[in-house]
Amino acid sequence: MKNCSVGKRVTMLRESLKLERKDFAAAINVSQPTISRIEGNVTKPSKGFLLASTIHFSVNPDWILTGEGEMFFGAKEYIGSGIKLFGDQEMCKGLTNVLADPEFAKFHALLTAGDVVQNDIDEELAAYLQYILKMWHAGERDRNWVMGQLTRAFEDVGKKLEKGKDK
Repeated sequence: MKNCSVGKRVTMLRESLKLERKDFAAAINVSQPTISRIEGNVTKPSKGFLLASTIHFSVNPDWILTGEGEMFFGAKEYIGSGIKLFGDQEMCKGLTNVLADPEFAKFHALLTAGDVVQNDIDEELAAYLQYILKMWHAGERDRNWVMGQLTRAFEDVGKKLEKGKDK
């Protein structure tokens, strides 16, 4: 992408997001004429434009400016840019709040399970856990089958869960 202009890369970005100029502009809080001027290579993207694009769409600002790297950040790069932007302590507070938020309970469980799978169990148990997770995400029928198997295999856990629901 080094061979094309900044404006062309912004157009490619917007089109990859399947957004019209007005919708892209609204999402990152700039005017539609600003998007038109950037795409037409009349003006260069501002720091605000680049930051808003990164925050809202995980866009790699280096890709926009130079064509280097990928169009979008992966999770690692996105979190890394958050740490650079907010600092270590603020990012830790933010992540701690996210992990405590019930809306993100699944993420927290996957994160915890990932640590357990990678650090505390052998290969055989890891294979079973991965199979259970695969079946769990395959659909409602498979999820019900998994719950039935787990309920029969671990009756004591089921009893604890039921007691927790009664409270």
